[in-house]
Amino acid sequence: MNRSRLLQILQIIIVVAIFAYVIHDINIEETYRAFLKVDFTDLVYIGIFELLYSLSNGIAFWILCRKEFNLSLAEGIGASMFAWLVDILIPLAFIEGDLARMLFLKTKKDWSSALGYTLVFRFLVNSTFAVFIVITTLASLNFIYLYKQYMLFYIIVIVLLFLTILLLAFIIFDTERVKRLIVYVLRRFASKHPLIDKIEEDIVGFLDSMKKSLERVGQKSPTLWLATLMLFVQWISGIMTPYFSLRAVDVVINPIFIAPGYSILTVFSLASIGLPFMVGSVDAALITLYLLLGVPKEKALVATIIGRSITIVTSLAIIYPVGIYYARKVISARNLDEIKHSLQKLIVEYKINIPLADIILKNE
Repeated sequence: MNRSRLLQILQIIIVVAIFAYVIHDINIEETYRAFLKVDFTDLVYIGIFELLYSLSNGIAFWILCRKEFNLSLAEGIGASMFAWLVDILIPLAFIEGDLARMLFLKTKKDWSSALGYTLVFRFLVNSTFAVFIVITTLASLNFIYLYKQYMLFYIIVIVLLFLTILLLAFIIFDTERVKRLIVYVLRRFASKHPLIDKIEEDIVGFLDSMKKSLERVGQKSPTLWLATLMLFVQWISGIMTPYFSLRAVDVVINPIFIAPGYSILTVFSLASIGLPFMVGSVDAALITLYLLLGVPKEKALVATIIGRSITIVTSLAIIYPVGIYYARKVISARNLDEIKHSLQKLIVEYKINIPLADIILKNE
């Protein structure tokens, strides 16, 4: 049994255990009363912040890429919706949305620019998320004991976030050192490869091209800071869905206290068990978050059902149609031919032997 299957089984066990814990002694009458008391106004607010969560991410992507790729606002938001759609329908943990964004940018320019801006966007997403979590944690230190059962997990999440930020910053902002490191590794472990000189030349050229394309988004660029601001709007919007979901069942908790537990929810959603809309994993994470905040089981269950229902409805109403529209543009016959041609070039020039190589090289 491979690691991926073991991880999926572990996630399923965790999800089932959480639901079993919530349901085994739940008061059906109290749950029914909680549904009856739901305030419709709070449901509207949930929908607004769900929409704002997705739109702010798309606007940030547009701000970052609009000049280099000549993106319209509609295209920037559409590319983000396409990435969200891929995240929702094909949850592979961590990378699927970034691959979708890179493929979209490739339709506008070359691979090096597409990869470079995708890495910068991921750097901004991770950086703003880490800063947001740290700031809200410091603001709610008196209540951090609520998460004591998950403190080790919480610390690991923060450490891993900062490690990925440092790695991305190294690749993006220190290209010369990255080139030296790659050349050293190639010479150290593949010096006898007959095409080593060409491989080294092409990789260095690719990195130089990527560096040149990123010159407009220097560390002091207003574009970078505007995109960063919109990503903070995204994270703030993210914690407002749990806040209004709880308020709908007559539980009022300061959003600042919700934010530290938001890391648990995010990791659950990223490390999904592979079901569309991340059904099960995110629901379990929300219930866990609400229980940690001291919400009664019945209201925690109702708040989860309400929030997740609106999230899914919003996705089906907005993200799905817009995402499908731009997916068709990205996965057009012409773009697929370009991707196939790129793979053919790599296979032929570097004599790479990979699965399905014969199919890729067909008609070459």
